[in-house]
Amino acid sequence: MKKAFKIIAILLVVVIISAVLYATALRPNLIISKADDKAKFAQPTSHFMNWRGAEIHYTDEGQGIPVVMIHGFGGSFLNWNKLRDKMTADYRIIRVDLPGFGLSDLPEPNGAATDYVQQYRDFMTFMLDTLHLDSLYLVGNSMGGMMSWGVAADHPDKVKKLVLISAAGYDLEKISTNAARLMKIPFMEYFFKRGLPLASSEGSAKRVFADTTKINPEVVKNNNMMWNRDGNLHAACALASSGRFPDSALIAKVQCPTLIIWGKEDQIVPVDHAYRFKRDIKNSELMIIDTCGHCAMIERSDETAAAIRKFFGQSPNPKKECFM
Repeated sequence: MKKAFKIIAILLVVVIISAVLYATALRPNLIISKADDKAKFAQPTSHFMNWRGAEIHYTDEGQGIPVVMIHGFGGSFLNWNKLRDKMTADYRIIRVDLPGFGLSDLPEPNGAATDYVQQYRDFMTFMLDTLHLDSLYLVGNSMGGMMSWGVAADHPDKVKKLVLISAAGYDLEKISTNAARLMKIPFMEYFFKRGLPLASSEGSAKRVFADTTKINPEVVKNNNMMWNRDGNLHAACALASSGRFPDSALIAKVQCPTLIIWGKEDQIVPVDHAYRFKRDIKNSELMIIDTCGHCAMIERSDETAAAIRKFFGQSPNPKKECFM
């Protein structure tokens, strides 16, 4: 019996070692060069600028009141395609790739432990100043929603209206995507050196959508290619494992009119968080969408666009709004 257990133990060790070898060294390398990703995904309306030595990507299209759209963790400017299509006729739509995501690089660390919360706050201030956005509307999803309420609190003179779509903000140490949880595990970065398998992106999509029949395989493939852009997984691992979060107390400092949109079946940030935002942002209204998950602007784009357009059309203090 002891001999049998010993054989089983040896076989188990062999299986584990084989799995680790395959994951870290033997499986196909899925990493895509920055040049190839740029060639595939850059738009005629794409722009690139330098921030702290990193190349940052954003798109700028349409005319009218500037509307800045900020994606979530692991996302990109592509997350806003449907909403962009429904709004560029009347608004200037600016879709930004946050540093370390999409087609944007993350600045190299300066030697000390990087405070990513402050770094992203600095980036958003840089973005507003560089594009001369002195008066704008802001739309953010998930981590991008977290960025958005932070910008609204930091720049109350500039952000005139705010839209939060399943925004992160409360219990931040507990709220994260599957990918973010994995990236917090120290050895997982070695696994990601050869890229994120498409199956992982497909699994994440099923968790993000309430109605999985609305998942577009091409969109999932494109998102996977963005994940596998050279440098992006490393940046995401650094961000996920930093352990730093913004102060949720800032949410109550948001002064501008705010529209809170949430999918009732959101598995990433529970719908009860929507009511916490409604409680803490005094000048706010709430819309809960049935049969909808974490990304209402993709899964229920018609209802989301209609609600946002209606909200933007309301001007409680029209004489105080001045758009450059």
